[in-house]
Amino acid sequence: MKTGIIIQARSDSRRFPKKIFNKIGNKNILEHVISRIKKVKFKKIIIVATKKKKSDEKVIKCAKKNRCYYFRGSENNVLQRYFLTAKKFKIKNIIRVSADSPFIDPKIIEKAYRIFSSSKYDYVSNIIKPTYPKGMSCEIFNFNCLKIANYAKTSSFEKEHVTPYIIKNTRYFKIKNFSINKKYRNYRFAIDRKQDLLFLRKLFNRISKSRLNSFNYKQLISLKVK
Repeated sequence: MKTGIIIQARSDSRRFPKKIFNKIGNKNILEHVISRIKKVKFKKIIIVATKKKKSDEKVIKCAKKNRCYYFRGSENNVLQRYFLTAKKFKIKNIIRVSADSPFIDPKIIEKAYRIFSSSKYDYVSNIIKPTYPKGMSCEIFNFNCLKIANYAKTSSFEKEHVTPYIIKNTRYFKIKNFSINKKYRNYRFAIDRKQDLLFLRKLFNRISKSRLNSFNYKQLISLKVK
């Protein structure tokens, strides 16, 4: 079945406007996300799903520059945006990744995909009972449950955050959360605030000096940058 990794991205984040265009090294945050996702080994297409606003033209340019597909949809109904993206590109398995996770670990995405592919789950993620560091979140779900959620009477919160309707309706959907034994939620590799950006820039400098061409979340933790 066709698998697509959809990155939801927008230029006008409320807490940190235009954060995805800030640079870490020689790439902006969105480019780092795309670069990390390209390291995922299974066959997939990568789509950047953004809004229809003129301010998001730069998001489209970035997607094109990095040879990704793109889709423009609703600003507030992100659930619908995902549904229409998957429908347009005829995706049966959807992987959701945020544009504020520049160091997302490809191995975590691969693990989610293995669990999803080897079993009869409708939805698999590491966010229901989170143990991974922030910035390592990954969700995978099939088109059918996305379609059901899209046409259901969902709340504004469920529309904005895409998957809460799926997660709470365990009567209709087979749900699986995967975790690790040690809880690393106190580590933060996502960018929500300017201080997050400054921290990840320091972290990236350490990575560059260590000459790590590829790195995982455990290596990021081991660097212990303050």
